[in-house]
Amino acid sequence: MTSHGISYSVSGREERGVIVAFHGVTDNAASLSDLAHHWNGEWKVYLVDTLGHGLSRQFDDAELADPFPAMVAAARSIVIEAARHSLSRKIVLMGHSLGGAIAATIARDVPDLIQALVLEDPALLTDEQTRLYRDTAGDLVKRQELVTEHVGEAITELMKVYSAWPPSEYGAWAQGKTQVDRRFVATGVVGACGREILADLTVPTLLVTGDRDDVLFGKAGQAQLEALGNPHISSILISDATHTVRRDQSEEFYRVVGAFLRRYGERPAQPEAYIADELAGVIDATPVQDTEHYLQMRREGEELLADVQSGEGIRVQDVVVEGGQGQAVRLHCLRGEGEPRAVLCSIHGGGYVAGAARYDDARNGELVELFGGAIVASPDYRLAPEHPWPAGAQDCARALAYLARTYPDLPLYVYGDSAGAGLAQQAIELLANDSVQVHIERVILLEPCLEPGMATGSFATYARGPIWTREASTAAWRHYLGDLRATPPYVPSRRVAALMPPALVVVNPADPLRDEGIRLARDLADAGVPVELHMLAGTFHGALSVPESRTWERVKATIRSFLATPIDSSNSSRTGL
Repeated sequence: MTSHGISYSVSGREERGVIVAFHGVTDNAASLSDLAHHWNGEWKVYLVDTLGHGLSRQFDDAELADPFPAMVAAARSIVIEAARHSLSRKIVLMGHSLGGAIAATIARDVPDLIQALVLEDPALLTDEQTRLYRDTAGDLVKRQELVTEHVGEAITELMKVYSAWPPSEYGAWAQGKTQVDRRFVATGVVGACGREILADLTVPTLLVTGDRDDVLFGKAGQAQLEALGNPHISSILISDATHTVRRDQSEEFYRVVGAFLRRYGERPAQPEAYIADELAGVIDATPVQDTEHYLQMRREGEELLADVQSGEGIRVQDVVVEGGQGQAVRLHCLRGEGEPRAVLCSIHGGGYVAGAARYDDARNGELVELFGGAIVASPDYRLAPEHPWPAGAQDCARALAYLARTYPDLPLYVYGDSAGAGLAQQAIELLANDSVQVHIERVILLEPCLEPGMATGSFATYARGPIWTREASTAAWRHYLGDLRATPPYVPSRRVAALMPPALVVVNPADPLRDEGIRLARDLADAGVPVELHMLAGTFHGALSVPESRTWERVKATIRSFLATPIDSSNSSRTGL
């Protein structure tokens, strides 16, 4: 990946937290590969190519005049990005040599983002060390050139001298030498001058050094650190280790750093999400969404919702769609002789495995009036796993085509909630792919369920709900997709996004589906589709349409505003249907 011209790799999973690691001078991110391999079973690990190294951009002339602050600024952008995407909004920062100096500076500057700091013989240099590196910069440039010209021989020699290194990092060491910005190497800057920064650190810090001749800290550096008296810092000297402590003594390095992370690196507890008072009781009253046992889930839904009524003044009837293998569409309209003013296809949710059109009778009765006296049609689409993708989407597409044929003079709208919102998007795409001409005025998508990958930040934050969980989603998608080799129902291509009518997307803040709804709105906007995105405070999955709640009244007001907002289709680049 690349951000602000800085290249980095990301691996692992964020069970315990996030690690961002920086390498030493003339190395690259690949030279930290063993670190990622060791920790990415429980941590998400970022390995960063610092400015002028690896695949990151080279220095410009102004930056070369004072390269260390330029490296810190570039690296800090990645740290902020990683923290922003972490569940706790904090990261563990690690750095070797030059990377240690960069990491220490960032930890001083943005301590609120740093959970813990690990410094491996950091290049926080004494005056004598600073002069030595500047005076020998020319020799260092020549060494990079020699390695570049004789890569094979250089690796062979390295393996003889440093036989304990992780095998994966020999080639990376040589690669770093071929990639480093030679103009930067010629400056002789390999870190920061002075160790006073260690006195300013306010985050838990472990400094690891060795005892061989080339170390930057060693026992003398530990004595200086002790004199600073910073209670946030501890240090450990690993015997028989050179400046490359981790690669020389991997087992001991991982032991001491692992103990430190167990003490200070555990992810802080996730704050409780804000839930609106009027909705708090809904969570306890909602059955567990056990999509693995979908038959039991359906029975519980039937027990809970069997007596739902559409309300006074609403006439309900079921019709069978032609060519739909007996598929029914449940129609709602006002009693009396007044002519309907619109048609709304309202698609129910249920994780693709449960639900029924009649369970939404009360809400669909309200939608009749919300849309100004509309015919509201709710398709009883086939459910997974008995009927996996694309059966349900085909049923909804068939219902849309039926409504367009039956009511050709009325504007057609689409409304979907959760899996119903996902099916709305899928049905519109199927119609377009089959060249079926159905003009849809606008689409309303509440808490859309779209992405089987479940790779968003909200899916990590709200993996345990409320209501909808990662476990429920995993089973539901498995049932719905059937053959896991099948193309996912939502592919965020520009072509697919451009097929959508003007859209209203409403998401919940405390919902694992939140971020995919936001991403859908962004995809639509970038494809030139007129789109509105709303997130109501205090809501969670399934809370948007709780009957007689203030939340549902706010959602309806939002829909009214969306429907009343003029949209000039001539300004839209979408292809439409």
